Amino acid sequence: MERAALTFSDVSAGYRARKVLDEVTFTVNEGELVSLIGPNGCGKSTLLKTAAALIKPLSGRVELFGRDVQRIKPAERASLLGVVPQKIESPMAFSVTEIVSNGRISSMGRWGTLSASDHDLIERAMIYTDVSGLRDRYFSELSGGEQQRVALAMVLAQDPRIIMLDESISHLDINHRQEVLQILLNLNREKRMTILLVSHDLTLSAGISDRFLLMDAGRLVKAGTPAEVLEPALLSTVYNCELQVKQDPYSGTLQVTGALDNLRHQRKLGRTVHVIAGGGSGLELYRRLLIEGYEVTTGVLNRLDSDAESARALSVRSVLEQPFSAIARDAVDEARKMIDSADVVVISSVPFGSGNIVNLELAAEAASKGKVVLFAAGIEQRDYTKEHAVRPLTEILVAEGASPWNTIQELMAELLRLQPSP
Repeated sequence: MERAALTFSDVSAGYRARKVLDEVTFTVNEGELVSLIGPNGCGKSTLLKTAAALIKPLSGRVELFGRDVQRIKPAERASLLGVVPQKIESPMAFSVTEIVSNGRISSMGRWGTLSASDHDLIERAMIYTDVSGLRDRYFSELSGGEQQRVALAMVLAQDPRIIMLDESISHLDINHRQEVLQILLNLNREKRMTILLVSHDLTLSAGISDRFLLMDAGRLVKAGTPAEVLEPALLSTVYNCELQVKQDPYSGTLQVTGALDNLRHQRKLGRTVHVIAGGGSGLELYRRLLIEGYEVTTGVLNRLDSDAESARALSVRSVLEQPFSAIARDAVDEARKMIDSADVVVISSVPFGSGNIVNLELAAEAASKGKVVLFAAGIEQRDYTKEHAVRPLTEILVAEGASPWNTIQELMAELLRLQPSP
């Protein structure tokens, strides 16, 4: 019968008034090797800190081997759970041996001395992680990769029942990364040690993990085997970029690749997209469109708008208007010429008010002329005009064949579909 090693039950957690984890529920069983994946800022590190009782949940319950982790005394908790952080700081001049020996602090007797068994565990951990040759070096003098191996050795010296690694192998060179992974696999298979690994290398994780936990924006999106979680559409949505999943014909493992893998063969598409944006809503659109090989134009924008600054930094041709001024006829005419020259018009999630409603009018005019127009869904909820002018203009757009998009990935797929055949 499987026994739960780590259980989250409707856990919400964060820092002061900022909630990072939002009602997260999952179980990692004893003896499993599970990879925790998701984009930067989705809450992976916060989840590990909550599991280690470094953060108290705002609500819900975290259990370690069936016990409330908040009620387990630190010394006992150290014998159950070891955490290898992204980086450890050593403000004092500690040697490598002293750092690794810290893994046995919880087991020291009244006089704070290490037993023969403690020394054996420390030595074994240093040999496993190939840091024996560094034993007399100061920790602060080591490279980032060497420090990570020392941190892992310290946790191995704890001899815990579950190890959590927070992107702790990312700084290792390929040789030591393979060695550390082999160590973890051996511990997992031979000692049934439970391992929770935070990783951005989806292909590597797919080859070693029993299951994946996929997070996005503080929530657990999906849990399951690598084959169940590594779905191209799901990953592309979560990571906000086009990802492909293929099976290696020899090993059978899943490989995750992105559009950037083909950049060296990419040529300019010869297609122009005019973006109607403002208030920061255009930055990611400019960036993604340029990466994909499109020519990009934008406007009309206020000169002090953040999107105007982004367009300038990215060398995107723009129509700009003076701040605190109504959009002049000359600017409208210039934007109209840009739109007429573009292949597609994309309307971002920009709010519309009396100062920029003319941009939506230009898009409706373009649609009525047969131009392809794609607009961010929920446009009517972004109507801040006194006369509620967005709805009738949206009705014109839809009547003329304009289509809504929900995510940038969905937009990019539609633009690709619209490209003429070579």
